[in-house]
Amino acid sequence: MLMNTQVTLTQLTDHVQQALNLDTIDPDTPIGELGFDSMRIVELILICDKLYNTSINPESIELTQYTTLRDLDKQFLAMPRKSADATAAAGR
Repeated sequence: MLMNTQVTLTQLTDHVQQALNLDTIDPDTPIGELGFDSMRIVELILICDKLYNTSINPESIELTQYTTLRDLDKQFLAMPRKSADATAAAGR
């Protein structure tokens, strides 16, 4: 199933807004300007893993203080999706 980049970007932005308790976020703002610390980065990766239904290797993500949510959206959309069997097993 193909994912719509605008839908996932909007969902990602909403999750990050809630996690950081912000009223609004521009998806083109570098995450370094949003106040991410190492714990928030881990939380962000976990949010992305669930939202995009991926099995990720964190080392495969290009993530710097200049990375934007739009950049992350593109990276996660390009990753392989979990199989239906793996997704069902994870939900048990």
